[in-house]
Amino acid sequence: MYSQTSRRLITITSKLLDRNVLRATNGLKVKYSPIQSGQKASFHSTRQKHRAKNGNNGNNANNNNNNNNNNNSINVYNNMNQKKSCFATFGSFRKFSSSTEEAFRRFRSFNNGEQFTKRFADSSLHYTVSVAFSPKDRLKNNMSDDDGAYDDGEFVQNFKSLNAKNVYESPTGEDNYILAYTEIGIVVGVLDGVGGWSEQGFDSSAISRELANKITQIYLDNPELSPIDILNKAFKNVKDEGKVKVGSTTICFGIIDGKTGKLSALNLGDSWFGVFRKSEDSRYKCIKQSSEQVYYFNAPYQLSIIPKDFLEAAEKKGSKYLMNEPSESDNYAFDLKTDDIIIFTTDGMVDNVFPDDIELYLNDNTAEGVNLSESLGSLNKILVQQTNILSLNSKFKSAFSQKLTTLTGQDYIGGKPDDITSVMVYVK
Repeated sequence: MYSQTSRRLITITSKLLDRNVLRATNGLKVKYSPIQSGQKASFHSTRQKHRAKNGNNGNNANNNNNNNNNNNSINVYNNMNQKKSCFATFGSFRKFSSSTEEAFRRFRSFNNGEQFTKRFADSSLHYTVSVAFSPKDRLKNNMSDDDGAYDDGEFVQNFKSLNAKNVYESPTGEDNYILAYTEIGIVVGVLDGVGGWSEQGFDSSAISRELANKITQIYLDNPELSPIDILNKAFKNVKDEGKVKVGSTTICFGIIDGKTGKLSALNLGDSWFGVFRKSEDSRYKCIKQSSEQVYYFNAPYQLSIIPKDFLEAAEKKGSKYLMNEPSESDNYAFDLKTDDIIIFTTDGMVDNVFPDDIELYLNDNTAEGVNLSESLGSLNKILVQQTNILSLNSKFKSAFSQKLTTLTGQDYIGGKPDDITSVMVYVK
């Protein structure tokens, strides 16, 4: 059924789109391992234990896989109990200046795992918010020695060196985050710059970074605006300013009304948000989530800035770039309650783990006595770290590999290396 080699390098982008047109994926060469004939990869043992106990069949059709590959699986949540000591020792909160300019600088320079708590007048609710991120290592050859003779050519090595400056200037890689508050609410969200542009020599992080800057500025100046109004203004400003010559990005962000606790959110592309609420048995369940917007597998809706000559060249070849407008985003509204946890994250997380995996993680690490108002930063950071570990594991049956299995009719396993950015909110 498969070739003699047990491993295969899958470059989805070259199969889906004309090579002369921007691949609307993250432009990644993703390593997957076809499962040997007659063999099924096991799910993570923690998944199996909880689903057996709770009768949870999960969010996919592969939950009944046999346990033949257990020794090759990585336990995403292993050693989490040992890491709980981090919760009590997490660093102090920042105090922000009341000036908009100073606030903007602070809100755009969070450390990995940093958190703050915001209280509002005339509301019994307060909110602890954290951002965590793990950029993909684009300057390192991600192929291991046992994957065969694979080495970067001179051009690729030079390209990596030329782009090192851009990579290091963006601690979140091609992702970016939105995180700010005023006296009437909080804005939170994520963006994911489309990595295919970097293959053509452009900085794929530029558009997500500049759009995040504009959204933050506009929200601080006009916090009463809706998410769609802010996005319209911000995207227009980025285009008019001209700092971004070419690029595309997905976006998922929302505004929490500090007085009412209402979350108003939008999503364009394949980033994601979910609201996790405690059920009657005091376990977290994902009760609200965004739907991904894609043209086809791994080709998300995206806000794009593309030069006229690029568009004309593509048209002559009978091709088109993927370009969307803010008005095409999906909009959501939801009332938040005490103990809710809200996560906005890029596809680097949800391409590797499912929402029910995140449920398990939250339930395993929010036991009675854990004060999330103090430990949310650690909870968020460790979630990102553990997901990143899975993304690099060629034996893990990731969400992305399961979708690929469904698409191709062949069984694939393997994590999907990518930037991961997560903004987490806890309601108290």
